[in-house]
Amino acid sequence: MKRPENQDHRTQQENRARMEKLAGSLMLLSFGLAMLAYLIAIDRPEWFSLRPVSGTAAAMSNASHAHPHDNASANRPSASHIARAHTGRHTGEAHDTN
Repeated sequence: MKRPENQDHRTQQENRARMEKLAGSLMLLSFGLAMLAYLIAIDRPEWFSLRPVSGTAAAMSNASHAHPHDNASANRPSASHIARAHTGRHTGEAHDTN
């Protein structure tokens, strides 16, 4: 038995309306979940800090943040200080000539 064309057209319209409603609901749900994730993430900045992955990387990171008095090279004069000492020019420093 064959359906009339009018009834097939109505069924297609109903199916299309259901699909559009489903698509709209899924888009709204995904927007809501994305907004929730964003609001949670902005409240937790520690999630976005870089941390060392391995023990070796952690040790290298700690070594690079050592205190200057712990580092033997910290007591050496800088290259600019040595150059000023050899040329006899000191800029920006007040000296007594007495």
